[in-house]
Amino acid sequence: MNNLWMSSADLMSHDDDNRSLNHELWLLGCRYEMPDDKSLRMQQDILDAQQDDMFRPPSHDPSYATPHQLAASSSSSSRHGNDHQQQQQQQAAVMSIMWPPDFYQDFTSRFWMTYRYNYPPIRPSHYKTDIGWGCMLRSGQSLLANALLIHFLSRQWRRTSRKHPSHKTYVKITQWFLDELSPRAPFSIHRIALLGKQLGKNIGEWFGPSTISQVIQ
Repeated sequence: MNNLWMSSADLMSHDDDNRSLNHELWLLGCRYEMPDDKSLRMQQDILDAQQDDMFRPPSHDPSYATPHQLAASSSSSSRHGNDHQQQQQQQAAVMSIMWPPDFYQDFTSRFWMTYRYNYPPIRPSHYKTDIGWGCMLRSGQSLLANALLIHFLSRQWRRTSRKHPSHKTYVKITQWFLDELSPRAPFSIHRIALLGKQLGKNIGEWFGPSTISQVIQ
């Protein structure tokens, strides 16, 4: 009750104290230890030092290329492709520094469904994207996909190489959520949107938590 009468400055100070003492990080029931404040400052310095490289436009982007670069681009497309892949790997490496390694490996093994566009239309409508209306549908997909991942591969599973036996199961689960209306994708956004019509939701209309729960069920 005393917090109700704290000044804004006191509340900010109180929150800062809690943050400095709280180095726990939780993900789907698993607890991870965050680095101490000194390590966090060092990690932030590393990120700041890499920021220019991370957000610099790719050298093969024509909108940022000089005439000389455009002239040379036709003979070096494969090299640019490798450069782009290397840049993505560098960005992933930098971001992984900011988090405990075991947490980062866990986090990057989870499914995350989000907005997409230019997939086959959700018939009978002409919608080829769920941007602006599909947030709850994608949230439902993410919850279901991660539940299936834990069910079939366990909570301790982490994404591995394609040669690992578990990779086939991971790919199979991924295919169940492809953006298409087909038997191999029973949990696609197409099927979810069509099932929503049976509950009074038009294609392109935002779902509420109750609707997506009924559709998943």
